[in-house]
Amino acid sequence: MSKRPRSPSPVTDVSDHDFWTSETIEDRASTFQAFFSPTMPAKELQNLDRIKDASHRILAWRKPSSQRTLVGGVRTLESGTDDDGERYGGRHVLKIIEEMRVEGALVVARWYGGVMLGPARFAHIENCAGDAIRAWRQKEDSEGQKRRRVEDEDMEKMSLIVELTDRDQNISVLRKLLEEKTKQALPQTEQKAPSRPPAPAPDYGSMPLERLRQFDKARDSTVLFLLKKIDEAEKQDTSSTSGPIPQASAVSVSRGLEAPVLYSKPLQEKPVLAGKEPSDTTSTTEKHPTSSENHVKVAPLRPFEEESSGGDDS
Repeated sequence: MSKRPRSPSPVTDVSDHDFWTSETIEDRASTFQAFFSPTMPAKELQNLDRIKDASHRILAWRKPSSQRTLVGGVRTLESGTDDDGERYGGRHVLKIIEEMRVEGALVVARWYGGVMLGPARFAHIENCAGDAIRAWRQKEDSEGQKRRRVEDEDMEKMSLIVELTDRDQNISVLRKLLEEKTKQALPQTEQKAPSRPPAPAPDYGSMPLERLRQFDKARDSTVLFLLKKIDEAEKQDTSSTSGPIPQASAVSVSRGLEAPVLYSKPLQEKPVLAGKEPSDTTSTTEKHPTSSENHVKVAPLRPFEEESSGGDDS
């Protein structure tokens, strides 16, 4: 396995924050490790001091193209590879970059241990390359979450500043209303001197978010307290201005006598013989009942007098 002669490595002063590395993979005395950077130039990443002694520094990159296209607004990318003596190695590194849809430079360093690995070396190259990109993405996701959290806190802070400013105005109005209600409820001799002017509003813009949250809870308690006091003052004012409730006069109820009741004795119907139809007219020989037999008039009872139970009807 032949390698091209290396060009002198430029002196670079690169911090670990400019690139992300993978875990090392060891197989039969060979060691693999990948390095990815979305911002560093490809050759600069390939010539890192920490991988100068590697047997192969396999490179692939993918970045926006500087060439103009005939169709405006279309973004094109250019890519390239450097096997650095590991035949077809650059192709496998570029494959990972394209599959994971990232832009930047990716180097897989291999320290050869004297034993040929065959196709297994390409699996190690791809695994290391993917791990380095995932390490960068994890860092990006963490930073993205921090940025979103900061943005959410800024929005909450602005909202609290507006709410607290409006609430201070409402509290000022409630204090004046409570003062008026208290004056109406108390006699003229017991009225207190007018209250002092309220203190200037705090500078909410210079406060941290946690302090604003505490002020928000305190303002809620103040509003509830003032509303309760206003309600008590209104009740006291109502009780002091209303007169005594008039007592209901006694009403005498006289007990009257019941009116006489007439009871009617129903007439007995004449039975119909078999084979004869009932006649609507009354026979001349039929005895008509007298009025005394049809109706019995019952006189009302006298007050405080009981009806005799042993008398005969006459």
